[in-house]
Amino acid sequence: MNVVVVVVDALRASDVGCYGRDADITPNVDALAEESMVFEHCFAASNKTDVSMSSLMSGKYPREHGITHHGTRHNEGNLQRLEERSPKFLPELLQDAGYETIGVDWMGRWHEWGYDDYGVESGGRNVQDTGDTLAEKAFNHAKDAVLELPDPLLTPIMKQYYRRMGYDDFRVDCEGLTDIAIDRIDDADDPFFTLLHYWDVHPPYLPPEEHQEQFEYDGEDEHLSKYFGDGAKGPLSAAFQAYARGEQTHMSDAKEAYDGAISWVDEQLGRLLDYLREEGLKEETLVVVTADHGHNFGEHDIFSDNVGLYDTSIQVPLIVSHPEHDPHRIDGIVQLTDVAPTIMDYAGVPIPDDVRGNVLPETREYAFAESIEHRMQMIRTDRWKLIVPRDVDYLQSRRWYDGDGTPELYDLEADPGETTNVAAENPEVRERLEGMLTDELDRQEENARSGSSRDVDIEDDDMDDIKSRLNALGYADDGNV
Repeated sequence: MNVVVVVVDALRASDVGCYGRDADITPNVDALAEESMVFEHCFAASNKTDVSMSSLMSGKYPREHGITHHGTRHNEGNLQRLEERSPKFLPELLQDAGYETIGVDWMGRWHEWGYDDYGVESGGRNVQDTGDTLAEKAFNHAKDAVLELPDPLLTPIMKQYYRRMGYDDFRVDCEGLTDIAIDRIDDADDPFFTLLHYWDVHPPYLPPEEHQEQFEYDGEDEHLSKYFGDGAKGPLSAAFQAYARGEQTHMSDAKEAYDGAISWVDEQLGRLLDYLREEGLKEETLVVVTADHGHNFGEHDIFSDNVGLYDTSIQVPLIVSHPEHDPHRIDGIVQLTDVAPTIMDYAGVPIPDDVRGNVLPETREYAFAESIEHRMQMIRTDRWKLIVPRDVDYLQSRRWYDGDGTPELYDLEADPGETTNVAAENPEVRERLEGMLTDELDRQEENARSGSSRDVDIEDDDMDDIKSRLNALGYADDGNV
């Protein structure tokens, strides 16, 4: 059984056709859903890419696998925790079982453990496709020197560089990424495991014009500067410049470009699926389509992918296509932590005892998620959601939170948009959910202590590469992705 996992970065479930979006935005995903298991209530374990991808590939929650921060914010203490908890990631387990493992992504570090072939160097427009000319060597030497500058000097230089040069020297778009994946699968031996991580739905949104023109924003059209700067609830690192660099100055610009990027990725996913069918691989391949987290477009006064534990940030699509499963929709709660053990089960690979995920389509009583460094947690049942801020001063200083530390309780049956905190009116429900949350955290801590040691040395060059790419995504503070 071959395996293909497609992660569309920052794709929220509500903007996928088979999850209720009216516009004809994802015809290829929708067609796949017609022959698949569709999980209507799937949740990420975090609203941060590094953390969420680590949970997806390990079947563990953040404090269990040890990745609780993101971007280039991984100091020696963070890496020591990863070493102590020593997670074994899905590509490593499949590689040990005889799979050829292919990763089409650029995040590097622990994300590339276990891959026979990892990266986006061939077949796409990438800063690593440098060649051997004297001019190219000189350019790369200068670029490396610039990356050694302190952040206050580096950030404006990188912003000006990408204003003038665009993103093509670092960013492989969904067409190039699909080309790479097809080429590598074409050369692979059976069985193979392939991860494709599409970044086009992550800011800045740069779809072809014909895709963006399909959509028209019908909400309140606000200037995006409302969501950044003093008094706004949004990450300091975004600082509006990722959008102001282009034409996305208003909510309509950004949302139409976001929708266009979704449509573009869907088109390329269709091309990948057509290839699998034409090569006779589809009937012997498990295909998973999901996202690492969502995005807020003004909901909860937020314009960001990495802020808040509301459903707009953490509810993601999850479609699992397996030749031996009849298509159906599953209404119960599942999490991205369930993907790795499900793939192991289908592949006949023993599931480690410390993996917390279920084998789908088994569902859960509740979903759990947390923000970076355990500073905010959420527990969500079918009806209720409780959000508990832990480090209020820090959250406020980063503009990830504008409350006073009071837990938030939402009745999702009466208020699916999570707009009215009903904690004061429902003390018994709040107390019950707080008890469930405490028990869950205790289980996670116990599981975290069961890890064994491994070498997790991360090269400085790897972190410099991540810093360059995060700056190219528009982050003044490269800690957000």
